[in-house]
Amino acid sequence: MPKTTLTPERKVAIEKQFLGRIIIFCEGMTEKLYLDYFANIINKKNKYTDIKIETESANGNSRKVFNFANNFMESESNNRKYINYTKYLIFDCDSPKDIQSVINDMIASTKEYNLLVSNFLFEVWLLMHFEIVDSKMSKKKIYEKLGIHLANDYVKANAGTIREIIRKGSVEDAIKNAQKLYELHESAGNKIENNIKDMNPYTNVHKLLEQFMLEIS
Repeated sequence: MPKTTLTPERKVAIEKQFLGRIIIFCEGMTEKLYLDYFANIINKKNKYTDIKIETESANGNSRKVFNFANNFMESESNNRKYINYTKYLIFDCDSPKDIQSVINDMIASTKEYNLLVSNFLFEVWLLMHFEIVDSKMSKKKIYEKLGIHLANDYVKANAGTIREIIRKGSVEDAIKNAQKLYELHESAGNKIENNIKDMNPYTNVHKLLEQFMLEIS
Protein backbone atom coordinates (compact mmCIF):
# COMPACT_ATOMS: atom_id res chain seq x y z
CA MET A 1 0.00 0.00 0.00
CA PRO A 2 2.21 2.88 -1.18
CA LYS A 3 1.59 6.25 0.52
CA THR A 4 -0.56 4.69 3.25
CA THR A 5 2.16 4.18 5.84
CA LEU A 6 3.82 6.73 8.09
CA THR A 7 7.49 7.62 7.91
CA PRO A 8 9.53 6.69 11.02
CA GLU A 9 9.84 10.41 11.86
CA ARG A 10 6.07 10.89 11.78
CA LYS A 11 5.52 7.80 13.94
CA VAL A 12 7.73 9.31 16.62
CA ALA A 13 5.83 12.63 16.43
CA ILE A 14 2.45 10.99 17.11
CA GLU A 15 1.47 9.77 20.54
CA LYS A 16 0.13 6.26 20.03
CA GLN A 17 -3.11 5.40 21.78
CA PHE A 18 -4.79 2.04 22.13
CA LEU A 19 -7.42 2.12 19.40
CA GLY A 20 -9.43 -0.75 20.82
CA ARG A 21 -13.10 -0.99 19.98
CA ILE A 22 -14.71 2.01 18.31
CA ILE A 23 -17.97 2.77 16.54
CA ILE A 24 -18.19 5.63 14.05
CA PHE A 25 -21.45 7.24 12.93
CA CYS A 26 -21.04 8.90 9.53
CA GLU A 27 -23.14 11.56 7.87
CA GLY A 28 -22.82 10.00 4.44
CA MET A 29 -21.30 7.38 2.18
CA THR A 30 -18.19 9.35 1.18
CA GLU A 31 -17.02 9.36 4.79
CA LYS A 32 -18.01 5.72 5.30
CA LEU A 33 -16.18 4.52 2.19
CA TYR A 34 -13.05 6.41 3.19
CA LEU A 35 -13.01 5.06 6.74
CA ASP A 36 -13.94 1.55 5.56
CA TYR A 37 -10.76 1.47 3.49
CA PHE A 38 -8.65 1.66 6.65
CA ALA A 39 -11.01 -0.19 8.99
CA ASN A 40 -10.97 -3.27 6.77
CA ILE A 41 -7.19 -3.39 6.91
CA ILE A 42 -6.97 -2.80 10.66
CA ASN A 43 -9.74 -5.23 11.62
CA LYS A 44 -7.97 -8.01 9.72
CA LYS A 45 -4.56 -7.13 11.12
CA ASN A 46 -5.30 -6.66 14.81
CA LYS A 47 -7.61 -9.07 16.63
CA TYR A 48 -7.77 -6.72 19.61
CA THR A 49 -9.21 -3.89 17.52
CA ASP A 50 -12.78 -3.65 16.24
CA ILE A 51 -13.86 -0.70 14.10
CA LYS A 52 -17.57 -0.53 13.33
CA ILE A 53 -18.89 2.11 10.93
CA GLU A 54 -22.55 3.09 10.63
CA THR A 55 -24.08 5.69 8.34
CA GLU A 56 -27.32 7.66 8.26
CA SER A 57 -27.54 8.41 4.53
CA ALA A 58 -25.63 10.04 1.73
CA ASN A 59 -28.01 13.00 2.04
CA GLY A 60 -27.84 13.48 5.78
CA ASN A 61 -26.74 16.44 7.85
CA SER A 62 -25.10 16.85 11.23
CA ARG A 63 -28.39 16.85 13.15
CA LYS A 64 -29.52 13.69 11.35
CA VAL A 65 -26.31 11.80 12.11
CA PHE A 66 -26.57 12.86 15.76
CA ASN A 67 -30.16 11.66 16.00
CA PHE A 68 -29.27 8.45 14.15
CA ALA A 69 -26.45 7.72 16.59
CA ASN A 70 -28.68 8.40 19.59
CA ASN A 71 -31.44 6.15 18.28
CA PHE A 72 -28.93 3.44 17.41
CA MET A 73 -27.39 3.47 20.88
CA GLU A 74 -30.77 3.59 22.61
CA SER A 75 -31.72 0.27 21.06
CA GLU A 76 -31.35 -2.29 23.84
CA SER A 77 -29.42 -4.78 21.72
CA ASN A 78 -27.06 -2.14 20.28
CA ASN A 79 -26.48 -0.54 23.65
CA ARG A 80 -25.61 -3.89 25.16
CA LYS A 81 -23.17 -4.65 22.33
CA TYR A 82 -21.52 -1.24 21.91
CA ILE A 83 -21.78 0.41 25.32
CA ASN A 84 -18.03 0.07 25.94
CA TYR A 85 -17.00 1.15 22.44
CA THR A 86 -15.49 4.62 21.96
CA LYS A 87 -18.07 6.56 19.93
CA TYR A 88 -17.35 8.99 17.09
CA LEU A 89 -19.58 11.28 15.05
CA ILE A 90 -18.19 12.40 11.69
CA PHE A 91 -20.03 15.17 9.88
CA ASP A 92 -19.84 18.29 7.70
CA CYS A 93 -20.82 21.81 8.74
CA ASP A 94 -22.72 22.84 5.61
CA SER A 95 -26.09 22.02 7.19
CA PRO A 96 -28.25 22.62 9.11
CA LYS A 97 -28.00 26.38 9.61
CA ASP A 98 -27.87 26.02 13.40
CA ILE A 99 -24.65 23.97 13.20
CA GLN A 100 -23.20 25.56 16.35
CA SER A 101 -26.26 24.45 18.32
CA VAL A 102 -25.94 20.92 16.93
CA ILE A 103 -22.27 20.72 17.91
CA ASN A 104 -23.04 21.97 21.40
CA ASP A 105 -25.77 19.32 21.77
CA MET A 106 -23.28 16.65 20.67
CA ILE A 107 -20.70 17.85 23.18
CA ALA A 108 -23.29 17.90 25.98
CA SER A 109 -24.52 14.38 25.23
CA THR A 110 -24.11 11.83 28.00
CA LYS A 111 -23.04 9.31 25.35
CA GLU A 112 -19.61 10.97 25.28
CA TYR A 113 -19.22 11.28 21.53
CA ASN A 114 -15.90 12.25 19.96
CA LEU A 115 -16.52 14.73 17.16
CA LEU A 116 -14.76 14.51 13.78
CA VAL A 117 -15.68 17.79 12.14
CA SER A 118 -15.07 19.08 8.61
CA ASN A 119 -15.97 22.64 7.71
CA PHE A 120 -17.53 22.97 5.51
CA LEU A 121 -17.17 19.64 3.68
CA PHE A 122 -15.40 16.31 4.21
CA GLU A 123 -13.81 16.99 0.83
CA VAL A 124 -11.63 19.61 2.56
CA TRP A 125 -9.92 16.65 4.25
CA LEU A 126 -9.72 14.73 0.98
CA LEU A 127 -8.13 17.69 -0.80
CA MET A 128 -5.49 17.86 1.93
CA HIS A 129 -4.12 14.56 0.58
CA PHE A 130 -2.73 16.70 -2.26
CA GLU A 131 -2.30 20.25 -0.96
CA ILE A 132 -2.62 22.53 2.04
CA VAL A 133 -6.11 24.01 2.36
CA ASP A 134 -6.03 27.23 4.36
CA SER A 135 -8.53 29.51 2.63
CA LYS A 136 -12.28 29.29 2.18
CA MET A 137 -13.45 27.72 -1.09
CA SER A 138 -16.80 26.95 -2.64
CA LYS A 139 -17.98 23.36 -3.02
CA LYS A 140 -17.52 23.69 -6.77
CA LYS A 141 -13.91 24.86 -6.36
CA ILE A 142 -13.06 22.03 -3.96
CA TYR A 143 -14.51 19.45 -6.36
CA GLU A 144 -12.65 21.05 -9.28
CA LYS A 145 -9.33 20.90 -7.42
CA LEU A 146 -9.88 17.24 -6.53
CA GLY A 147 -10.69 16.55 -10.18
CA ILE A 148 -7.42 18.17 -11.29
CA HIS A 149 -5.39 16.03 -8.89
CA LEU A 150 -7.23 12.89 -9.97
CA ALA A 151 -7.04 13.79 -13.68
CA ASN A 152 -10.75 13.00 -13.79
CA ASP A 153 -14.00 14.41 -12.45
CA TYR A 154 -14.42 14.00 -8.72
CA VAL A 155 -17.28 11.56 -8.05
CA LYS A 156 -18.81 11.77 -4.58
CA ALA A 157 -19.66 8.61 -2.59
CA ASN A 158 -17.70 6.38 -4.98
CA ALA A 159 -15.38 3.63 -3.71
CA GLY A 160 -13.11 3.88 -6.76
CA THR A 161 -12.64 7.61 -6.28
CA ILE A 162 -11.79 7.13 -2.61
CA ARG A 163 -9.18 4.47 -3.43
CA GLU A 164 -7.67 6.76 -6.06
CA ILE A 165 -7.40 9.67 -3.60
CA ILE A 166 -5.68 7.48 -1.02
CA ARG A 167 -3.28 5.93 -3.54
CA LYS A 168 -2.50 9.02 -5.64
CA GLY A 169 -2.38 11.38 -2.69
CA SER A 170 -0.69 11.06 0.68
CA VAL A 171 -2.49 10.34 3.93
CA GLU A 172 0.60 11.47 5.83
CA ASP A 173 0.57 14.81 4.00
CA ALA A 174 -3.16 15.15 4.74
CA ILE A 175 -2.44 14.65 8.45
CA LYS A 176 0.34 17.24 8.38
CA ASN A 177 -1.78 19.74 6.44
CA ALA A 178 -4.75 19.30 8.76
CA GLN A 179 -2.53 19.66 11.83
CA LYS A 180 -1.13 22.97 10.54
CA LEU A 181 -4.66 24.29 10.01
CA TYR A 182 -5.74 22.97 13.41
CA GLU A 183 -2.85 24.83 15.06
CA LEU A 184 -3.71 28.06 13.22
CA HIS A 185 -7.24 27.99 14.61
CA GLU A 186 -5.97 27.03 18.03
CA SER A 187 -3.52 29.95 18.11
CA ALA A 188 -6.38 32.28 17.13
CA GLY A 189 -8.43 30.97 20.05
CA ASN A 190 -11.03 29.31 17.82
CA LYS A 191 -12.80 26.25 19.21
CA ILE A 192 -15.58 24.19 17.66
CA GLU A 193 -17.78 24.64 20.73
CA ASN A 194 -17.86 28.43 20.20
CA ASN A 195 -16.53 29.50 16.81
CA ILE A 196 -17.30 26.88 14.17
CA LYS A 197 -18.73 29.41 11.70
CA ASP A 198 -15.42 31.30 11.80
CA MET A 199 -13.45 28.09 11.24
CA ASN A 200 -13.73 27.58 7.49
CA PRO A 201 -11.76 25.68 6.33
CA TYR A 202 -11.28 23.28 9.23
CA THR A 203 -11.01 19.58 9.91
CA ASN A 204 -9.90 17.42 12.81
CA VAL A 205 -10.35 14.09 11.00
CA HIS A 206 -6.57 13.71 11.15
CA LYS A 207 -6.77 12.98 14.88
CA LEU A 208 -8.36 9.58 14.21
CA LEU A 209 -6.42 8.94 11.00
CA GLU A 210 -3.15 9.33 12.89
CA GLN A 211 -4.15 6.37 15.04
CA PHE A 212 -5.36 4.39 12.02
CA MET A 213 -2.03 4.90 10.30
CA LEU A 214 -0.06 3.84 13.36
CA GLU A 215 -2.07 0.60 13.43
CA ILE A 216 -1.31 -0.02 9.75
CA SER A 217 2.37 1.00 9.75
